[in-house]
Amino acid sequence: MGAMMQDLKKRIDEMRIKTPTFTSEAQPVKCQKCQDTGTINAIRWVEREDYQYKGEPFRHQVAIIENCSCHYDRQFERYNAAAKFSSKEASHTFKTAIIDDENRPYFEVAVAFVRNIDQHMQDGTWLYLFGDEFRAKNESEKRGEQISAYGTGKTYLMQCIANALSVRKIPAIYVNEEELFGDIKATYDRNSDDSEQDVLRRYYSIPILMIDDLFSAQYTTWAEGKLFSILDARVDESKVTIITSNYATGRISNRLPVNGGKIASRIIGQAQLIEMIGTDRRRTIARKRRKDRLEEAN
Repeated sequence: MGAMMQDLKKRIDEMRIKTPTFTSEAQPVKCQKCQDTGTINAIRWVEREDYQYKGEPFRHQVAIIENCSCHYDRQFERYNAAAKFSSKEASHTFKTAIIDDENRPYFEVAVAFVRNIDQHMQDGTWLYLFGDEFRAKNESEKRGEQISAYGTGKTYLMQCIANALSVRKIPAIYVNEEELFGDIKATYDRNSDDSEQDVLRRYYSIPILMIDDLFSAQYTTWAEGKLFSILDARVDESKVTIITSNYATGRISNRLPVNGGKIASRIIGQAQLIEMIGTDRRRTIARKRRKDRLEEAN
């Protein structure tokens, strides 16, 4: 094992020497860890089932190339999920949220997700926050009370996540469907600086993609194909995707007849599912405002 370690270290040293820095003598190196290459050569312990010793997976070391922390710093300068938030949206944080018995489980999952975001970025874990009107209707009939799939705080919760990621300077994109498809269509303008592949590659590779109110757009075969392309690539590249929607996974194929089944399969396979049905908080807030105005008038 000693000889193997020495050989690995020698190869890594050689890789460091051969890796170009792309900097001129007039420009000082900003990152001493990677010499401004954006990557770091490292040694990691791994196990493989097909590489065994006495019937057990054999633990051995491999030389790998990893992204340096400065790589994500540069990405964050371009992709801050909360950068375009209004002042109201920017105020939606885990610390300021009003949490009660009904929404506490949702917030606990979301907080834990952000707390363990480094592991989720390695694993490519997804979050799917949904409230389906058909499931809400069934629950209303079972409980004998009004249960809603709307106004339960899905977007609010995702904005809390986005603001937390922003504080941690983790690169992410926050969009709704209209913005997502609009970005792609904008490349069809002959004056566009980006090609369609440039935009798609951005959505394929951003560490965290947040899509609000998915499956609400007017879908065409083109739109279904682009959405499937993005989500499928993110599965393949193990990228975190966070989605809010008013569709349970079992009904996505009804909404998207061409690719809905495949998209639902990928969500089920990658995501932690958080069903958010219950009190319509928008209506509750509106009723309180009306009551307050009446009291002030009297």
